[in-house]
Amino acid sequence: MVSMSDESASRDVSHGEDPAGEASKVLGAAASVLRAYKLDDVADLAARKAARDGQVRSVVVVGEVKRGKSFLVNALVGRRDLSPVGVNVATTVAISVCPTDDPPLDGTVDLLFPDRTEQVPLRTLPDWVTVDGRYVRDPNVASLPTRASIPVTDTALPGVTIVDTPGVGGLDPAMATLATQTAQQACVVVIACDASSPLTAPEMDFIRDAGASVDALIVAVTKTDKNIRRWKAIVEDNRRLLAAHLDREVTVVGVSSLRAVMASEMSPGPERDHAEHASGITALRAEIVQRLDSAAQLPAIDALRTTREGLVAVARRVDAEYQAIEGRGDTLPDLTSQLEELQSLKEQSREWEQYLARDLIELRQRAIDDSDRRLEEIRDRWTTRINKNGMEVLRNSPQKFTADMQSELQQALATTMSGFLGELYTTIVAPRFHSNVVWEQICGRIVGSLQGQSIDGPQVGSKRHGLFDPTLLTMGVMGSSTIGGLIGLSAALGVGAVVGTLWVGVNLGFRAMRTGKTNLLNWLRETMTLTRTVTARLLEMAIAQARPEIIVRYRDHLRTSMDELQRQITVAKEAAGADAARREKDLKRLGNNRDVIRKRLDETERMLVRLQQMAENR
Repeated sequence: MVSMSDESASRDVSHGEDPAGEASKVLGAAASVLRAYKLDDVADLAARKAARDGQVRSVVVVGEVKRGKSFLVNALVGRRDLSPVGVNVATTVAISVCPTDDPPLDGTVDLLFPDRTEQVPLRTLPDWVTVDGRYVRDPNVASLPTRASIPVTDTALPGVTIVDTPGVGGLDPAMATLATQTAQQACVVVIACDASSPLTAPEMDFIRDAGASVDALIVAVTKTDKNIRRWKAIVEDNRRLLAAHLDREVTVVGVSSLRAVMASEMSPGPERDHAEHASGITALRAEIVQRLDSAAQLPAIDALRTTREGLVAVARRVDAEYQAIEGRGDTLPDLTSQLEELQSLKEQSREWEQYLARDLIELRQRAIDDSDRRLEEIRDRWTTRINKNGMEVLRNSPQKFTADMQSELQQALATTMSGFLGELYTTIVAPRFHSNVVWEQICGRIVGSLQGQSIDGPQVGSKRHGLFDPTLLTMGVMGSSTIGGLIGLSAALGVGAVVGTLWVGVNLGFRAMRTGKTNLLNWLRETMTLTRTVTARLLEMAIAQARPEIIVRYRDHLRTSMDELQRQITVAKEAAGADAARREKDLKRLGNNRDVIRKRLDETERMLVRLQQMAENR
C-alpha cells in the first residue's frame, strides 16, 4: 500500500524564483510521486529531457549576396579573423563558429569532407571555402569540403554556435528549415540586409516563408557606417514594410560590423562598451540572447509533458482503487472482464509477433517507395538544372553544387527515415501502448542503434576519358553533437527524431563537372542509385532494432497491466468483506494520496502553461 504525505512529496513550489528553478522543483516533486508508484522509467526519462546539456544554441545568418553576412558573423563573435570577408570574397559552403574549452583548437578549422574531417590552420580557410580559393580552383584537387567548423575559446556569445551560410546563390529558402524548434535546439535566424535600400522582394519573401516555421527571426541592417545619414530611415522603412506585409512583429536592428569588430579589439572598459553600443552589435546580441533564453525552456517543457503523462496514469490507478473500496467491490466484475481481455491478448501475442514482422516489412516497402519518389524528383530537378545552366555556370561554383546536392540527399534520407518512424508509431505502437513515454523509449533505441554506423559506396571501376567514374557517396549516421558542432544545429532539417543523426556525404562531383556534361549526368544517376541502396540498408537496421524492442516492451506492458489489474481485483475483494472501520481507513489513505497527486499534477500543468507562454512570446 502506498501512503504519501504532502510534506514527504515535497514542499510547495514558490513563484518568486527563476522559471528554470521552479520547473526543477516541480519536476522533482512530481518525480517523488512517480517513483513511489514504481514509475521510475518515466521519472528517469523526464530527468534526462530536463537536462540542458544536450541543447544546441545556434544563430543562423542568412542573406543575399554581398550583404555582409560573414562580417556580421565575425562581429557577433567579436573577432575579425574568422569567416572570410572582402569586397570580392564569397564563401561557397556553410561555416560554423563553435565555442570550445580547448585552447589548442583556437586558430584551427575543421573541414568536413564527404568521407572525412580534416583539421587545418584557420589562415588557410579562404583557400578551401571561397569562390576563388586556391584549392577550389585547382583542377588537381579531387575533393573539397562541404562544411567548415571554426572552434573558438573566446566569443562575445558564450555557448552559442553561429552559422555563416554560403555567400553564393543568394537567399536559399531551405535555410528557413534550419531553425525548426525541437527540445534539443534553440535557434535564431538573422536575416542580413544592408543600409543602402529597404528590404528587397526576395528578402521579404524569405522572411514570410521563414516565419511559417521559425519563431525567432531578426533583421539586421548592416553597413550603417557606409550609410550614416540614411540607415536609421532604412531601419524604420523596414519595420513599416514588415508590419504591413506580415502578421507578426519582426525586430529590426541597425549594425556596423566594421565598428563592432574595431570595438572588440579595444581594451575592456567604458570606451569599448560605448563603441560596441554605438555600433549596434550590443543591441543585436541582446536580442539574440533573449530569444535563445526563451527557447531554453523547451527541454523543461518536454520533461513536464512526460511527467504529466505519468501523473495522469498514477491518478487513474489511485482513482480505480478508491472506487473499488468505496463501492465495496462493485467494480470487481468490470476488473475481472478487463483481466480476461488482457489474458486473451497475452495468449494471442505469439501470433501477433508473427504479424508484426509482416507489418514492419510493409512499412519498410512504403518507406522505400517514398524514398524512390523523392530521389526521382531530385534527379529530375538537377538534370533540368544541369541542362538549363550549362557546364560553364556549374563550373564557376562546383563546391556549391556538391554541397547543395549533399543537403538535398540528406534531407531526402532524413525525411524518409522520419516518415518510417511516424508510420511505425501510428500503425503499430500507438494502438497497443497508448503512451508517448513508451514510444519515445522505443524510438530512442532505434535512433541510437543507427548512430556510429557508416555506409560507403565503392568507386565504379569503368574508365571514361581516362578517369575513374567520379562516383563516391558516403552515408553515415553521426551523433547529434557532431552534426551540431559542424553546422550549428542538432535538428538541421526539422524532420523529426532522426534529424541530426543522419549525414550524407557526396564526393567527386567536382571531377564530374570538370570532365563534361555526360560524366556529370552519369554521376548524378549513379549517386541516386546508390542512395536508394543505402536508404534500404538503414531501414533494415531500423527494423532489426524495432522488432525485438517492440516485442519485449509489449510483453512487459501486458505483464505489468495484468499485475496491476490483479492487484485491483484483490483490493476489490478485500473491500467487499472489510468492515466499515477498515474501509474508512483505506479511503482516508487513498484520499490523501489523491490530493497529493492532484496537487502535483496541477503544479505540473501550471508550470507547463507558463513555460509554453514564455516560449511563444519570444
